[in-house]
Amino acid sequence: MKNKLIFCLLIALLSGCAAPSQPTETPQTEATDEPMTKTLPEKENPQSALMSDSPINAVNLDDYLLIEDVLYIDLRSPAQVSEEGIAAGFVNIPFYDVLVSYQWKENVLYHMTKVDDEQGNVIAHMGETGSFFPNYEESESLVRDLFPQDQAIVFMSTAGVEAAYMISLLQQLGYDGKLLYNAGTFSNGMGDIIAYKDYSEAKYLIPGTNVYTVTSEFRWNETLTPIQP
Repeated sequence: MKNKLIFCLLIALLSGCAAPSQPTETPQTEATDEPMTKTLPEKENPQSALMSDSPINAVNLDDYLLIEDVLYIDLRSPAQVSEEGIAAGFVNIPFYDVLVSYQWKENVLYHMTKVDDEQGNVIAHMGETGSFFPNYEESESLVRDLFPQDQAIVFMSTAGVEAAYMISLLQQLGYDGKLLYNAGTFSNGMGDIIAYKDYSEAKYLIPGTNVYTVTSEFRWNETLTPIQP
């Protein structure tokens, strides 16, 4: 992964927090009965970006963590990661306002919008493959630097929505859907789908803290060439 993304993370103690923060329990990472050479399960519907079609979810995620040559990406905001926690092994790359926005926005690589044909029929709904448009001439190359095309990637997000969008974007760029997994929801369960943070047996959960407030700024470390909307 090329160092093309500068992450400026500014952390300040909340006012009135005189007492030191309580230590959090270190996640259990010792060897288990399951060998770490275990591979990811095959997707029954390889091209689906939906968490409902994913063989990996909050309940069995721990069985598929820390596998060699698998990339684990958490798409939530840095503030969410700080407050809610994270699953061990995941790298935080925010989806909204860093990779993708709902409209053309400076310093964001893509925007997504509904696409109609000449007759007004919807070709692609927002967030589906075909609905993403680059904001810069360099947008595609930067995404390819961050996400290797020949490597399995497990995505997690607040409720699985951003993960679905991310997979759709990568498929639009020609990535193979069978290597892209939507592990679902970290902190906001949907319907009867449990969130990883709320799963009582989550052994690789690294808890968050409310002792800090977090603001962050992402800047792409090069001069980008805008594509006017």
